[in-house]
Formats: sequence, C-alpha cells, structure tokens
Amino acid sequence: MITELTFAILKYGFLILLWAFVWLAVRSLRRDLETFSPKQSRTHRRKERRARKAAEAPAPVATSTAVPARPAAHETPRADAGLSLLVVIDGPLAGASVPLASGPISLGRAASNTVVLDDEFVSSHHARVYQDPLTGDWAIEDLSSTNGTVVNGQRIAAPTILSARVPVRIGATTFELR
Repeated sequence: MITELTFAILKYGFLILLWAFVWLAVRSLRRDLETFSPKQSRTHRRKERRARKAAEAPAPVATSTAVPARPAAHETPRADAGLSLLVVIDGPLAGASVPLASGPISLGRAASNTVVLDDEFVSSHHARVYQDPLTGDWAIEDLSSTNGTVVNGQRIAAPTILSARVPVRIGATTFELR
C-alpha cells in the first residue's frame, strides 16, 4: 500500500501546487488591475516631465507655437486695452505665454494650433481666443469639443468675453489673459 513517506510527499506536493496556483491567480489579477488603473503610462509621465522642464526654461515651450507680436494699424480699440498676453498658469505648459495679436489664437492637440496642448482630454481643435469684431474685447469660443471649455468655473456653450485674470480651463491646462 501507500507508505507514510509517499503520503507525506503527495500531501506537501499538492500543498505546493495549491500555493503556486494561488500565486499565479494573484499575479494575474494584479497585472489586470495595473492595466486598467488610471495611472499614467511611463511614456506619458516622461512627456509631462519634459514639458515641465521646458516650461521652466526662459523661452516658450517648443510645442507652443506663439503668434509673432506685430502692431496692427487697423486694430479696433478695446475696452481692455492692457491685455497683451495669454499666459498658461497651470498644467504641463505652465509659464508659457502667447502674445495677443489681432488674429485668433487656436488651442488644441493638433500641431496646426497656435497653442498645442498634449492632453488626452483636449480635442484636436478645442477652442479659439479671438478679438470680438463688435466690441474689440477678447472672447473665447469652444469649437464643439467633447470635454468643453470652462471659464471662471462655468462650462461655456457660446462665445464668451474674457476679462483680465479670469481663469480658463481646457483639460489639465489653465490660462488667463493679462
């Protein structure tokens, strides 16, 4: 029949097999949780670090193509005559600024925008800041983006006039006019 030694070997063999199965199940669950967790990928974290380092540099970030500042002789007088810059105050491009010229400033993920926002919550052509032809004030218009544009804590549905130092949030980026 079965000796005590054989019985002990089988008993401990099955115990080891059971623990190996439990370990594989836990490892598989952990990997699945890591895959579906909201933690940012290593590549995305590297891009954010590079953007922060570039934002700390004295020159504007390379992904933010600034409109050259040129005096416009035919510019309409503005109520906010002191506004001259769009300044990013929070987000990956914090510290970058774009001069307000007579032309519109487009914001989004696409490379053709004036300010390129590398953010998964930003549409390719998300919004535009432009000078209102009637009043001469600066306004922002959401270009039917998925996640919307928030001005002073309120999501906008129509073009909205911007005053100085009113925060505008698009994705993880917040900017204001100065």
